[in-house]
Amino acid sequence: MNYLMTLVADLLFSLQFLFNQQFRKRNGDGIDSTFTFSLYTNGISFFILLVLNGFKLHFTWFSLLISGIYAIVILGYAYSGLKSFATANLSVYSIFAMLGGMILPFAYGVIFCDEAFTTAKAFCIVLIGVSTALSFEKGKSKGNNLKYYLAVFVLNGLVGVLSKIHQSNAELCVDSGSFMATVNLWVFAICLVYHLVKNKKFPVLPIKEVGNLGCYAACSGIGNLLCLIALKTLDASVQYPIITGGVMVFSTIISIIRKEKPSVRTLISTAIAFISTVLIMF
Repeated sequence: MNYLMTLVADLLFSLQFLFNQQFRKRNGDGIDSTFTFSLYTNGISFFILLVLNGFKLHFTWFSLLISGIYAIVILGYAYSGLKSFATANLSVYSIFAMLGGMILPFAYGVIFCDEAFTTAKAFCIVLIGVSTALSFEKGKSKGNNLKYYLAVFVLNGLVGVLSKIHQSNAELCVDSGSFMATVNLWVFAICLVYHLVKNKKFPVLPIKEVGNLGCYAACSGIGNLLCLIALKTLDASVQYPIITGGVMVFSTIISIIRKEKPSVRTLISTAIAFISTVLIMF
C-alpha cells in the first residue's frame, strides 16, 4: 500500500509540472508572480486537505516549527523553479530537481535514521543517476542561472528531509493531513502579508487561471499527503528514489499521450528509471 501511494503521488507530481509551466508562460517568473502562484496554490491546497482531514487541524510546537521551515523552503523552491523555467532548458532543471529530491533524503535516511544501505539501493541510485544524465538535452541556458539550478537541487532535497524529520518523531508530530495543511497555511499567510505590504492589495486572477492553479494545488497537496502517509513506515532511502524514478516514467508517458515525440535517449532514460524503481521495491 505504501508503494502504491507513492506511485500515485508520482503521477500527480508529473501532472503538476504542466500547470506550473502554463502559469509561468502567462505571468512570468518574478517574485510577485512566485508569491501569487504560491498564495493561490497553497490556499486551495489547504482547503482540499482540510476537507480530506474531516475539518480537523492539529498542532504541536514541533509541527509548527518544522512546517514553518518547510514553508520557507518551498517558497524558495517555487521562486527558483520559475526562474529556472525561464531559461527554456527544462531538462537541466529536471535533473537538478530530481537528483536533489532523491540524494539528500536518501543520505539523511542512511546517515541519521540508521536505514540500511543495501545493494538494491546502491544499484537504484546509480541507475537513476545514469537515467537523469541521459535525459539531459542542450538548450538555451544563461550561465548566471546556475545558482537557481543549485537552489532547486538543495531546496527540493530539503523538502524530503524535513518530511522525514517530522514523520520520524512520533511523540511530537501530528497527523499527515494536519501537517501538510499547516505548511499550506504558513505559505498562504507569508504570501498574503507580502502582497498586502508591498502591493497594498490581494492579487486577483482570472477564473481560468484560478482553475489552472487549482489543478496544480490538487496534484501537489494530495501527492505530498500520500508521500507523508507512506513515509510513516517507509524508509526515506526507499521512497525518494521511487519518487524520482516514477516521476520520470510518468512524465514520459504524459508526453507520449500529448503526442510529443520523446527522443531515443529519453526512452532509454525512462526504461532505466523504470527498472531502478522496480528494483528498489523488490
